[in-house]
Amino acid sequence: MGFMSAPKPPPPDPELVKQREAEQKRLAEEKAESERRAADMERKKRANLLGTRSLQEEELEGFTGYRRKNLGKSVRS
Repeated sequence: MGFMSAPKPPPPDPELVKQREAEQKRLAEEKAESERRAADMERKKRANLLGTRSLQEEELEGFTGYRRKNLGKSVRS
């Protein structure tokens, strides 16, 4: 009596192989899209294209985006 050889595993199911490949492709596309969005946000931050200050002119000074108090003036006048 000797040792019997181990049974061979069944061949992979072609449908499962297709599903795995599709999932890997989808994950790769999501990762690429995420990296593209992150790079775009970084570009916008560096170029000051985000927020209210990005809409202001370069020459505008002293404007902070908040209302200033009208000292001595009536709101209804």
